[in-house]
Amino acid sequence: MTEDQEKFALHLINNPPPGSELAKAKEYGVDLTLFISTLRRSPTERARSLSEGARIFQITKQTHLSEK
Repeated sequence: MTEDQEKFALHLINNPPPGSELAKAKEYGVDLTLFISTLRRSPTERARSLSEGARIFQITKQTHLSEK
């Protein structure tokens, strides 16, 4: 993401258009700044993070199933 793109994204997050999905998410309490931190990462870093999250989910699921 370029510096200009980041500035524009931050502007939209801080001033979402009324009635937009961003405005609805902000009103609901979604931390929209997390989108910026995700977009700062490279595609490889994003994929790695998703993969790690899926791995943690699987471990948790297996642990929960074995406790029954």
